[in-house]
Amino acid sequence: MTRIDRHIAFRMLANFGLLFLLLYLFAVVIDIILNLEAFSAIAKETLPEDAGTIRHILTSGGMALGYHLPQIFQFYAWLWGLLAIGAMAFTVSQMSRHRELVALLASGWNLQRVALPLILVTAGLGFIQLLNQELVLPRVAPLLLRTHSQASQPGLRSFPVPITVDSSRRLLQAGAFHPDTDELTQPNFIERSPTGLAVRRIRADSASWDSDREGWVLVNGVATTLDREDSAVARAGRPTQEVFVETDLSPRILLMRRHGALAGMLSTVQIIDLLDGPETRESSALRRSLWSRFVAVIVNILMLLVALPFFLDRLPVGLVQRTVTCAAVVLPLYVVVAAAMLVPLPGLSPLLGVFLPLVILLPLGMARFGWLRT
Repeated sequence: MTRIDRHIAFRMLANFGLLFLLLYLFAVVIDIILNLEAFSAIAKETLPEDAGTIRHILTSGGMALGYHLPQIFQFYAWLWGLLAIGAMAFTVSQMSRHRELVALLASGWNLQRVALPLILVTAGLGFIQLLNQELVLPRVAPLLLRTHSQASQPGLRSFPVPITVDSSRRLLQAGAFHPDTDELTQPNFIERSPTGLAVRRIRADSASWDSDREGWVLVNGVATTLDREDSAVARAGRPTQEVFVETDLSPRILLMRRHGALAGMLSTVQIIDLLDGPETRESSALRRSLWSRFVAVIVNILMLLVALPFFLDRLPVGLVQRTVTCAAVVLPLYVVVAAAMLVPLPGLSPLLGVFLPLVILLPLGMARFGWLRT
């Protein structure tokens, strides 16, 4: 990489960092203003009654800071592609305004060569997103799934488990699930016949997840067989002790059914581990999340190639006019691509839905890159 390449790359990285910081701070300030009452209520609950106003303000600010800091990683995951295009636009416009592009063209460079460090920087930002997806988001997922009223908590609050079915048609209902300890309180398992009638019921005081055996270890578990042979009304048989229930309703699956956004925060290893189990209704979302994280990097690079000719030109161009034109083309394209990758399409498999935008954007991006007037 030459000195000019490094100059262009560092300038784009600086513009990316500035745009990212400004947008993130803007989003945080707006969210704090809209939810200031919630943070203030949490601070009031945690502070003694004789706490002063200044201490209350500082505690409220600390709650807001603790809530929003982990979201910087999710903010990057959502917007790095668009911000890369914005950083490219500012970088090229600055070079055009200072006649740096004219000097490069006069020295024998073509515009495709000028675009090379911009593309490499975008690829590097995509690689950072993959590291963010695999190493950071799975660790901070419990913090990202919190609501504003849970800002003081180190993780997710426990919640009741409604009647939930597993791949074996077994039903689970529990008084509460505790995400921090992977435990169930007062779980009830109901095993059913092929016709859907309950044939066995298992109750327990609590249950903890055993990842090695892939099931719940019961505390004071009691199983009751229901006899339906003689009449339509079930009659309970003699209770027996039960210590283990094998099921695919793992803590992660329960969280996914409670919080659908969790699928996008799991690492590749975690998703493959879930897909190795029995087929569940979450399998399609998991496959889509698994492949979309890699396809999205290539898609964002192709989107950069689509946007490049709007700004990279032999002659000085107006930033405002080109920005409006680029936004009118790129933003709707982004919406369509995101919908195709994230939303299930009728009649299409999850794999085909994820790769369809790539098939469409690849010739379009290469054609736009080849049409640069140099």
